[in-house]
Amino acid sequence: MAGFEDVHLSWRGETFTVPASGQMRLIAKVEDALSGDTGKQALSILFRREGPPYTALASAYAAALRHAGAKVTDDEVYLSIMEDLATKSRADALMVIQAAIVAILSIISPPAARLLRGGGDDAEDEKKTVTAPELSEASTT
Repeated sequence: MAGFEDVHLSWRGETFTVPASGQMRLIAKVEDALSGDTGKQALSILFRREGPPYTALASAYAAALRHAGAKVTDDEVYLSIMEDLATKSRADALMVIQAAIVAILSIISPPAARLLRGGGDDAEDEKKTVTAPELSEASTT
């Protein structure tokens, strides 16, 4: 059984690494951000047909960025998602959002993320890192 993997997240031209070791504390934060007080499991929220609410996705992605050392707020990530939706083609914006969902999934459920990427449960030999494309830099001024 393969374990956690490094996950690389891009923000404002910088790449931040969520190391494979020590991810359990982050998983709790990400699950709280996704689930809030809904009582639903974070995985079920990520796998919903319409995806997670953008506010929840922004909070989860920002928590992962902060865990990796980025100085970023939930608001900044949320505004970057809104910027992508407003300025990119629908397909391009949804591709970036989908990649962010896969990056979050890679943190909270590496086996599920490996299956989505085409690897199996025993992908230990070809352990990959996951890189999420950069969300737009939204202006906060």
